[in-house]
Amino acid sequence: MDIDPSFPEYTELQEQECRKLLGLLDDMGIATAERTYAPGDAVYREGEYGDALYVLTSGVLKVFRPYSGSKEATLRLLRPWDIFGHLAFEGEARQRAYVEAVTECRVTKVPKVFVERAIRREPQVAFRLMTLFELRLVQYEELVKCLLPRETEVRLANLLPLLAQKFGERTDGVVTIDLRLTHQDLAAMVASTRESVTKVLNEMRNRDLIQIEAGRITLKDARALAELGQP
Repeated sequence: MDIDPSFPEYTELQEQECRKLLGLLDDMGIATAERTYAPGDAVYREGEYGDALYVLTSGVLKVFRPYSGSKEATLRLLRPWDIFGHLAFEGEARQRAYVEAVTECRVTKVPKVFVERAIRREPQVAFRLMTLFELRLVQYEELVKCLLPRETEVRLANLLPLLAQKFGERTDGVVTIDLRLTHQDLAAMVASTRESVTKVLNEMRNRDLIQIEAGRITLKDARALAELGQP
């Protein structure tokens, strides 16, 4: 299956596949657990035993890894109907990153043993999981592209449309990223410094490419950003 995350049906496909998977598990009597997290709560930490599949059903989560002492690199921002967790079917699995709530979140957890049981009983469960894993892989690949150019300006020009695509709200022909993002947040996502990100954002604002209000970024000229994103 060739999945392009830029087409409008992408988020609908993600939600559709998650709902079908959870529906299958419910029809089979497979137990799942739901939990609510407040902003700043950890869903799990790096190194913990990875024994489950997680589905975010509401809110925003951050996947990150610390480095160089107090610094951290944001690997992904998750929106509703994203899946996460390191689920290995052979041997013991350890979580490879931290997952923390950015807003109030609701998460459904399916223990590994129940996932295995469902796959053995119903092939459709395996098909839904494969589709969701491919969707997750595509998102990783898109984020990796942002980090290939050396210049912070190019990295940000690639990242902002991705965030707008995933968390955007369209009004009067422009898209606003519906997240309060600090310059440090963005720096953690593009592997740069806060000072460099601040400089680039100011330049983009001066060129009328973006608007920033209360931490929310509006993309005023998506075409110019796309051209800027070419290394």
